[in-house]
Amino acid sequence: MILSNSSLHQGNFPKIEHGDSIVQLGSCFSTHMTYWFKRAGFRVLDNPLGVIFHPVPLAKQILLAFGKAELSTFVQKEDVFVSYDASSTLYAMSASKLEDLMQNQLQELRNVLENAKLLIVTLGSAHGYRLKTSGELVANCHQQPQALFEKELSEAEDMKSDWGLAVDALKQLNPGIQIVFTVSPVRYVRDGLMENSLSKSELFRLVSLLKNDSTHYFPAFELVNDVLRDYRYFETDGVHPSDQAAEFVWDFLRKELFSVQTNDLIDEVIKLRKMEEHRLLYPESRKAEEYRNMVKQKRESFLSQYPVVAW
Repeated sequence: MILSNSSLHQGNFPKIEHGDSIVQLGSCFSTHMTYWFKRAGFRVLDNPLGVIFHPVPLAKQILLAFGKAELSTFVQKEDVFVSYDASSTLYAMSASKLEDLMQNQLQELRNVLENAKLLIVTLGSAHGYRLKTSGELVANCHQQPQALFEKELSEAEDMKSDWGLAVDALKQLNPGIQIVFTVSPVRYVRDGLMENSLSKSELFRLVSLLKNDSTHYFPAFELVNDVLRDYRYFETDGVHPSDQAAEFVWDFLRKELFSVQTNDLIDEVIKLRKMEEHRLLYPESRKAEEYRNMVKQKRESFLSQYPVVAW
């Protein structure tokens, strides 16, 4: 291992406990971490507008939730409507229904951010697509003609202005919220290896420009690319970290974010979940039914003792 844990330690991380609200925004790697947070018994709001890779549309999502920005125009693809402010997973069969869906998702984001202890933002790529008609960087091109966009590599200083507004809005709404930035270890190689490296460098610069007492950096990128350092920890496409790599990052993250007591409780939660997930050889048998009842009783007893744990 080239880097030690001490060389990756950032220090001063907020300590999270069960019952604290957590919001995850950003690239697809954030959904990996959301899985582990939820498995450990935490309440997490994950990407209410879908996975978004570029920092500027991510910042706009927060500003939209606080009424400090306006929605972009909707896109009609045959009989489906999508938004330039969201991923393709958010769609509706009419513009009015999409408007309602977007507003509901943004309201949920605002409601959770009002009381959230932690916001984790996973930055994916500084390569973005700017809509020529409006000049806005879009969250997703939705397979629209390439001639409608200008592709760019956004600079950290430009992205900082958008995120400065978003952080200020967050702190006004919830002065106690802590923000953890991380850079996705996913390789966006369709732009080229060199271009991917340039993109990541701008994201690192952005994080450094945003550093203050309420913002932190977690080294997910370094853990996968500088500690694991092996394509065995990637999917067969060589781009996306494997489940094993995600679990490695989670194991490091939990040591940073949680106290010893909270980690002990997480171990109990995981133990119960594994009991629930145990594959029974004869699921219709009497012994299998007795096992399920035993696990159910253990879970109910545990949750009555620790009602802050989300199941």
